[in-house]
This record gives sequence, structure tokens and C-alpha cells, in this order.
Amino acid sequence: MKKLRRLSVIMLLVCSVFMTGCDASQIVEVIGKIAQGVQQAMPAIKNVVDTFSNIFGNDNNNNNNNAAVNNANNNNQQNTEANNNSQANVVTVDPNAEDVTGNTGNNANKSTESVEEIIRGAQIAVPYGQVGTENTTAAAAQIKAKYGITMLDGKSWKDEWNSATADKWTQQQLAQFAAIMEKLPAGFRGCTKGFAMQKDLRDNDGNEAGGLGGDPIMISSKAVVEEGWTSMASLVVHEMTHQVQAKQPDVLRQWAAKFWPNGKLAKSSITDYGNTDAGEDMAECVAEYFTNPEKMRQHDPERYDFIKNNIWK
Repeated sequence: MKKLRRLSVIMLLVCSVFMTGCDASQIVEVIGKIAQGVQQAMPAIKNVVDTFSNIFGNDNNNNNNNAAVNNANNNNQQNTEANNNSQANVVTVDPNAEDVTGNTGNNANKSTESVEEIIRGAQIAVPYGQVGTENTTAAAAQIKAKYGITMLDGKSWKDEWNSATADKWTQQQLAQFAAIMEKLPAGFRGCTKGFAMQKDLRDNDGNEAGGLGGDPIMISSKAVVEEGWTSMASLVVHEMTHQVQAKQPDVLRQWAAKFWPNGKLAKSSITDYGNTDAGEDMAECVAEYFTNPEKMRQHDPERYDFIKNNIWK
């Protein structure tokens, strides 16, 4: 052990002599590395390192402080550039308002959102002229006059979260939409003021969306065509339910308190997508209540009664 200590001291002195041409911080760094290897056998070396560190520590601290200031300045510049880029977006539809209906690949990746985040997402609105032009056919005019809902032929657009390719309502689609409105209760229907038809809705990772909540609601014609992944009725009612959440937020709060206590799903929703959060749970169940009420009742009588007494009026 004594021989090892003597050898360590000699190595330390030799390194110090040969490093005299280097600056103080480099000497301290080399000594520190040597000390780490023999620290258990030679505690005295640590004392030598501490002595050197105290002498030259001020220089290192100054260098570290300068580096920290430079890093902070770089971060501020990057944040400023990011903010400027985000302000250049065309539509700025919040991702909280997104509904990727029928795309099971996205369901697993969708994080559970708080009730207040869901409500804020559903309340997002953009100028109608920015995402579509009003359809002026007789069928669209009749829908507007009777139900107060403006039918928009979509415009192509892109923002930092989503994009859309323009499409137009067909006469058949307008007739389907009018038939759905006729069956809805006035209080539920009155929460929605605009619908835009798009050919393709996608998030910026390329995933297809069936609908995009907010005001106006946007739906994908690809989702509701014969070979699509959902029906017009299911998609329309699902998205309209998000507007109920926007206009009557206490309804969603009550739903979450009953079926998502402490943010945890108490009992499985009617679909896998409904299991992602309280907002999608409510939208999926209301859509099922409309398209297949008996299935909804058998699956969950409590949710069925909640919809009947609190939403479907």
C-alpha cells in the first residue's frame, strides 16, 4: 500500500511538471482524473486536487457562467423563432379539437386530456371564409333556414397541426344531413352553427381524420363514402356532441365526474376510441345512442340514461 501511495504521488508530480505549458483548468482536469483512479488508496491526493481547485476554481466558474449565459441567449432566440413560425399558420385549429374517427392506429397514441382541455379544444373557432365558402344550393339554403346551420364547401388549408383538401357537398350528402337534423332534438342541434365538407383531413404526421371539431365542424368525405370507415349519421352526431361540450361545458364536467372519476375510466366506453378520454367517450356514446339506441342501453344503462336526461333534449 505504501509503494502504491508513493507511485501515485510521483505520477501526480510528473504530470504537473509536464503540464506547465497548459492552462490551469487543464492541469486541474488531469489531476482530477488521476485522483479518481486512486482515491480509495490515496486520500491525500484528493486534498491536493481540492487545493488546486480552490486556486483555479474562479477561472472555471467564470467559464461556466459565460457558457450558461450563451446557452440562455441561444434558447431565447430559438423560442422567438418558434413563436414567429407558429404565428404564420393559416388556420390554427387546436389539436385538442381533433377527432380521428376510425383510425385505430392513433387511438393508442392519443394522450388522456383533462376536461378543461377538452372544453377549450371544442371551443376553437375560425372564420368560416377561411376554411370554406357557403354552399348556395336550394338544399343548403333550406338547412340554414330551418336549422340555423351554414353548409360550407371546403377550402384547402394547412396549419401546424392539420391540413385539409377541398371538397363540396353533393346533393345526396345534403339530403342525408337534412334527414339527420330532422331527428335530432332542438337543444342538441342548436349547439352547432356550421359544417364544412373536406375531401381529406389529416394531421401533419399523415394520419387521416374523419372529423375535426370546433366551429365550424369539418368532416371528411372519404370517411362517409360507401367504402369509408363510418356513417354520415355517426360522424355528424359525434362531432356535434363536441359542440355540446363547448356550449354546455357543465354537461361534460358532470359526465366526467360520473364516468371518469379522478380522470380514470370507471367502465369501458362503447368503442375503443371512446376509452381515450371523457370527451371522446361522451361523443362516441351519443353517436351510438342516435344510431343504435338499444345497443347503447344494453352496453351501459347509466350512460344511456345520462344521455337521455341531460343531452338528448
